[in-house]
Amino acid sequence: MKDWFPLTSYEFYAYLTSGMVVLAAADRALMGSTLASHTDWKVVIVVFWAAIAYLIGHIVAIPSSAIFEHLIANRVLREPSAIILGLQPQRLRERCFGTFVGAREYEPFPPDYRAEIVTKLARALNVTEPSIQADAAFQCAFSPARSIPDSASRMDSFLNQYGLCRNVSFASLIATVLLTILACRTGDRIDVLLAVCAGVLALGLFIRFIKFYAAYTREVYRGFNKAC
Repeated sequence: MKDWFPLTSYEFYAYLTSGMVVLAAADRALMGSTLASHTDWKVVIVVFWAAIAYLIGHIVAIPSSAIFEHLIANRVLREPSAIILGLQPQRLRERCFGTFVGAREYEPFPPDYRAEIVTKLARALNVTEPSIQADAAFQCAFSPARSIPDSASRMDSFLNQYGLCRNVSFASLIATVLLTILACRTGDRIDVLLAVCAGVLALGLFIRFIKFYAAYTREVYRGFNKAC
């Protein structure tokens, strides 16, 4: 972001945008489109509702991180580190999901390159290669990777993108629930269409989240390999 802009790139992408999605859905479902039909948008009103959306985005980030990232991406599916470094084999669910998110990001490094990184990690962690844990490997690799300017820049870019996709996906899931309840109550075709669109957005951005989350992890290990 520009120096004069009050929010960092991550705050704008991951918090403000997701908050706006929830606020728009709540406006339609709970407030009768009061905000959408408002015509006298003075600066102070814009700033006020932007601040509300930003705060909502922070709240959305809590379950988004807990459910989408720590539960689904790291528990239901194997951690990206475990897949990328070949610490654990891909199960059917990872192979199937990798087809949707893009196999290039969600597949192991080539064997020789992977072996080189694993050897360096084992030496840095002072453990044998078979005993390396995915989380410990990531923590070990992160700081050296950040010391490489090109890797740090790419990591920041992937972080912004996966933060946006994760939070807006969860916000869209909330919007889907609100709009589905509204559509069931009103039977309005517009409300049905909005609910369907919110659901599609939630699913599509969740897939993109996994893609960029895996890309972020790959860049950490690329940077670590350069630094060490």
